[in-house]
Amino acid sequence: MENFPTRDSRVRRIGHVLHRCRTGSSSETLVDYLADAMHWCDANGEDFFITLAQACRHYIHELNNDQHDERRMP
Repeated sequence: MENFPTRDSRVRRIGHVLHRCRTGSSSETLVDYLADAMHWCDANGEDFFITLAQACRHYIHELNNDQHDERRMP
């Protein structure tokens, strides 16, 4: 079985990055990082929007997995 990060670990990870690299409010910093990611994709020949779509699929699958886990609990 593969070891995927939990939703809580993802929240802590991005919270840590946003706190350590804050350029304004957390939401402003997040927007800056997303724009940086777009520039990085352009510079490296990656498609940001394909990557974003993959991230959205991961997000939905993780939410669905959490719901299934809750239903399995006694």
